[in-house]
Amino acid sequence: MRCDLAPVRLAATRCAVASAIVLAAATRGAAEPATCYTIQPGDTAAFISLRLTGNIRQRREPWFQIIDPSRSRIVAKSEYGRIRPGWLACIPSSRLSLEWKRQRPPTVVDGAAATAGRLRTFAQRDPAVAWWALVVPVVMWLAWAARQYGNRRQVIVRIMQQFGDRFIREFERPLIQPGCGERAVESRLRVMPRRRRLEILLAPAGRRRYPNLSDHRRNVTYDVERVLQLLRDERFAGDQLRAHGRWVVVACRFTVGSEQEGAK
Repeated sequence: MRCDLAPVRLAATRCAVASAIVLAAATRGAAEPATCYTIQPGDTAAFISLRLTGNIRQRREPWFQIIDPSRSRIVAKSEYGRIRPGWLACIPSSRLSLEWKRQRPPTVVDGAAATAGRLRTFAQRDPAVAWWALVVPVVMWLAWAARQYGNRRQVIVRIMQQFGDRFIREFERPLIQPGCGERAVESRLRVMPRRRRLEILLAPAGRRRYPNLSDHRRNVTYDVERVLQLLRDERFAGDQLRAHGRWVVVACRFTVGSEQEGAK
């Protein structure tokens, strides 16, 4: 593996990590030589792809990888719009354009390149090293996927809680008696992000009888519909009301797809 060093000189460990990742990710096998380019200020993924391969579309190919050496991870292609200087763009050497090969110096030798070469040699001789070269990127991808899932889950939970709090305040507002410091309604929230479901539990506070479905189903239904129309939040759709002990359960479905969450 060769690393383009000017004007930033890569540490041997960074280049070695990149070698392991690219050797594992290359479509033609773990032993194929790879070339890495150090991303400079102002570079874009499209520009780098054009420079290395002669085609800006190649950045979407599985063998075109951008690597964050500081965190030893492959950068997701959805993040290519926010690449940073010092990261590495790596491709199999066989994919380099003829123009790039003509412009490059005939040899690039330093401690980092030598370390990468030794890593590749060990991978060819020792199956255990080759196995780790395959496993490490998979583990990093799984860690990234878990982090992305956790972030999406937190976003959904926060959206559901905010909607539930707004619903409760608006439902309770007409029931508050002037000068009375007690709550008009007892309330709870059940947030189920995996099922994309929110349950808002309402019950009479103190000696009150409202809300309940046994005596006031029509009024409760009217108030729930009124609040949903007032909030005008298209991300939530109401389901049928039901009773659970002394509680009225207002179930709402979170209707936004994962690709829309960030835009809401």
